[in-house]
Amino acid sequence: MLRGISFEGVESARPAPGVLEAITGASGIVICPSNPLISIGPILAVPGVREALRKRCEDVVAICPLVGGKSLKGPSDKMMAQLGYDVSAAGVASLYRDICGTMMIDEADEASTLAIKALGMRPVVRATVIRSVEDKERLAREVLALFAQRAR
Repeated sequence: MLRGISFEGVESARPAPGVLEAITGASGIVICPSNPLISIGPILAVPGVREALRKRCEDVVAICPLVGGKSLKGPSDKMMAQLGYDVSAAGVASLYRDICGTMMIDEADEASTLAIKALGMRPVVRATVIRSVEDKERLAREVLALFAQRAR
């Protein structure tokens, strides 16, 4: 049973050269559909990174790694459940609510849109399951289209 997650030494960690500048200067930032606790979490725990993303919140799009409350790959769903998080698209959104303006969720999770809006985020419903190169390209185009819409 998982009881907690900690990143030993993170308080003395520093972002790699250029990371904060890249966040500041990017026209858009994508949080890929990875485990929010042990893949994205360590990045956000590095001093300065979460703060830099907060300042760019409206330009950040996260793609939910859960579909229908399940991980497509890896232990995200089990870990979130064991730590008491809501194992859903809205649960993932709650982990990113201070750093992310737009949460892309799968069509299977459309019912989560109201909960995501209540967190102050814009939900975007798309087919996020990737089974082919064509799916990867389509999803990438859809994410880029979100940034293009904001630029108008």
